[in-house]
Amino acid sequence: MASYGFLFGCVFSVGAFYLRSPTKKSIAPSSASSPTSPSSASSSIDAAISNLRTHFGDRASICLSTDATDLESKGFSSWCQHAASLPSVVAFPESTDDVVAIVNAARNHGVPLLPFAGGTSLEAHWYAPRFEGEGESGETRPSISVCFERMAEILEVDEENGMARVQPGVGWQDLNEELKERGSRLFWPIDPGPGACFGGMLATGGSGTGAVRYGTMKGELVLNVTVVLPSGKVIKTRSDARKSSAGPDLTRLFLGSEGTLGVITEATLRLVPRLEESVTTVSFPTVEDASKAARAVLYKGIAVSSVELLDEVMIRSINQASSQTGSSSRQPLAEQPSLFLKFAGSSPANVKEDQRMAREVVLEHKADPATLRISSSPQEVEELWEARKVALWSAMASREGKEEGKGQPRAWTTDVCVPVARLPDLVRRLKADVAEHGLFAPIVGHVGDGNVHAIFVYPDGDSEELAAVTESVHRMVEWAQQLGGTCTGEHGVGRGKREFLEAELGSGTLGLLREIKGLIDPEGVMNPGALLPPKGSERRGEQGSPLAKHAT
Repeated sequence: MASYGFLFGCVFSVGAFYLRSPTKKSIAPSSASSPTSPSSASSSIDAAISNLRTHFGDRASICLSTDATDLESKGFSSWCQHAASLPSVVAFPESTDDVVAIVNAARNHGVPLLPFAGGTSLEAHWYAPRFEGEGESGETRPSISVCFERMAEILEVDEENGMARVQPGVGWQDLNEELKERGSRLFWPIDPGPGACFGGMLATGGSGTGAVRYGTMKGELVLNVTVVLPSGKVIKTRSDARKSSAGPDLTRLFLGSEGTLGVITEATLRLVPRLEESVTTVSFPTVEDASKAARAVLYKGIAVSSVELLDEVMIRSINQASSQTGSSSRQPLAEQPSLFLKFAGSSPANVKEDQRMAREVVLEHKADPATLRISSSPQEVEELWEARKVALWSAMASREGKEEGKGQPRAWTTDVCVPVARLPDLVRRLKADVAEHGLFAPIVGHVGDGNVHAIFVYPDGDSEELAAVTESVHRMVEWAQQLGGTCTGEHGVGRGKREFLEAELGSGTLGLLREIKGLIDPEGVMNPGALLPPKGSERRGEQGSPLAKHAT
């Protein structure tokens, strides 16, 4: 079962289990300037491809592709809910110089450029944009996908300074495997799930289960990035020093910009010590009780590296999946809201003391002592944490084959983040909404920082249920914003949550982002359609104000 957990379990990186064929349904139109007609855009992409063939020369056969399989994999993913929108060509650069050539060709001919790393986006970050003003029938704009599978080298590991330098196609798991093989005492702690690569992690500002201790990609663990700007210029955002007060931190300008301001080709990362680990699981009567206990553990100063909340629906799914496969020796979990706490310390004694203090705290906050489980060996750490890792697989399995005559289950995994004390209120509203509309949506939360993931599972091809899921996802986002939170804690905005950005940031802040985009990318070729919503597309209610439709 552990292998299944590795492949399917990290819910915030994987949004669906079964592949489906691309459809013709349009995603939202791009907010960037477009060619005046599809015919002029077609001639522009032809010219850009010709330029690139000249640049690559003998390498063109491996560095440029119009193969149907390559195009489909860069314009469609069953991991997100957006309709296919394929690029015209896929470029496979091998160096920063190659990226400069690709950027110059895109800019000179007004062709959209779409960076692609691990392809685990849940919000269609790298889909080709559509022509503006043509709605659902709008044609896809001819575009260049920039795939970094040939820029996937770990360029340097500096043990003495605790740093690594990587290209965008390197996966975080690949880096940790390399460090382990070297016998390094260091590792990379931000873990957004299987398959994620640093290019996308940097572009979305993602994170993972360890964010409560180690932060996100927007934190102090990213020292600098090398970026090819839309002008073709190459910059390194700052030095390798651990800290610097030499002006604004331009690194953070690009982290979370989703490829709209430039193409990241290298990153210098700060590594952290690999520590002793242990896991505790325990159940509570309610989500609110579990949430209060988690906050109490954190505010006690106990050294936890992960604090995960699984609701009773998720626990039930895990138990059912484990029972069906018979491949796990783990005992069934109490089907109540449960906390999974991972501790990390410099010695077993330190970890044991943290577990002891945490045990006292949770028992003071209505934890059921009969459900308390504490790992006592590396094998038990893996066994207990396995239940958290197989969350997505278990949610999918819960609906597989349940509705006769309906399609295989698909999942829409979405996330929001709220101030930690407001998480129970959000979960209460969401669970009531899911029940009211007859939906199935187990919940997993990084309760230590207020990040909530809902896994909406529905039969593929069931348009009626998908419509209900869509509205429930939208209400979840709006409730999070009403509670002072954000439309996304770690998945990014992409093309799926652009309509909620103005309600969250305000017109002034969104306007500033558009001005920055216009200054750096005046031709609008860098991933148009991602992050920034078309003007006037914000979600508004009947009173004309954002969020009014579903206000409570």
